Amino acid sequence: MRLKGKKALVTGASRGIGRATALLCAEEGASVVVSDLDPGEADAVAAEIIEGGGRAVAVAADLSDPQHAKGMVDSAIAAFDGLDIVINNAGVPKVHQPTLGLDDWEAWDNVWDINVRSVFISCQQAAVWMKEHGGGKIVNVGSQTGISGQPYVNAYGPSKAAIHNMTRSLAVEWAKFKINVNAVAPCWTRTLRLEAAIEKGVTSEEEIAKRCPMGRAAEPEEVAKAIVFLASDDADFITGAVLPVDGGWLASGYGAV
Repeated sequence: MRLKGKKALVTGASRGIGRATALLCAEEGASVVVSDLDPGEADAVAAEIIEGGGRAVAVAADLSDPQHAKGMVDSAIAAFDGLDIVINNAGVPKVHQPTLGLDDWEAWDNVWDINVRSVFISCQQAAVWMKEHGGGKIVNVGSQTGISGQPYVNAYGPSKAAIHNMTRSLAVEWAKFKINVNAVAPCWTRTLRLEAAIEKGVTSEEEIAKRCPMGRAAEPEEVAKAIVFLASDDADFITGAVLPVDGGWLASGYGAV
């Protein structure tokens, strides 16, 4: 088991990539702090881990509030008397509309508060502890929209680009403390968020199949496997990397046939 004896915090862990990652961390031997805005859903994932023979606790946190973001990390450290791994997965959906008509600044600010500020606070707070306890691993969940230029994702895409750059900056600054900071950049992933986007006409199964060389969306478990690799000892000499988990989407170019 690649994470045996490790203590991990996973944010946005009630569904999708976060849930798959929390379950895989537990399967690989980690004690998992399951964090989510919805306490009931966080409890359910923690219970699933415990029923499978793992160790887990749930921590509810509203990451739009800086004090909640800080308190979440403090609670994670207290839960298992330490913290070796932080996986910053929580995020809010795209504000998907033409840029020239964008005027919902509350939604814009919410994207940046949760997708960027809360991740920074989580990284910072975890690193304070990790620095004094031999290091650790931080994995941030970015997006291929933060690498390629795509229309109508005028808050979400730039926020994920900020995550990628933050990852590199912190990796360089904290390498001397044995704190590895990396990110994954998934394409569309088969989650409730994707289902909602298809229902709204934002994308379609056919469009994804056309644009992705592998002809489909990612599965949450496929993204989780990449995250757990970066959180494991196998990635000890990897830091500052942004790993696309996109079925070749970026390699082919946006809109490729």
